[in-house]
Amino acid sequence: MEIAVIFFAVGVLIIILAQLWLKGAGGSDGYKTRVLLTDNEAEFFGRLVTALPDHYIFPQVAMSALIEARSSDRKKAHSDRLRIAQQRVDYVICDMTCSVVAVVELDDRTHSASKDQVRDARLLQAGIRTVRFLSKNKPNIDDLRTAILTNAPLSPKNPSKLSVVN
Repeated sequence: MEIAVIFFAVGVLIIILAQLWLKGAGGSDGYKTRVLLTDNEAEFFGRLVTALPDHYIFPQVAMSALIEARSSDRKKAHSDRLRIAQQRVDYVICDMTCSVVAVVELDDRTHSASKDQVRDARLLQAGIRTVRFLSKNKPNIDDLRTAILTNAPLSPKNPSKLSVVN
């Protein structure tokens, strides 16, 4: 009789611990919302909207929505897709026809110059110019507009007109 009580108590304890572990691991909680933009990114988004009233600004866009692998070799194309699968750009600037004018990146201390160069080169191969600004030294509205629109519109047919603005 005592053994049955002990087994019952241990069984109940295991069930309780399993439920607590599952709840802590998010097992039955599903999903929760994430903040789309930090306060700093949201403030900069407002500057972009003010600076470019005749353009659409899309924040946090998946790089795979902007570029795709060009290789006819399936294995290489798959590898190229995987390289950009998890990457996002800070802002995409489009004209009123939704053609991409430029990608805008707001660089803070978490950015790696060498990784940024590789990302920018991939976008440039597809004819998309990247304009970078330092988070600590954000430009005013007029300078922002000038930096983004100076080389717009971009033409992939004339790559000499494509440049990365730092």
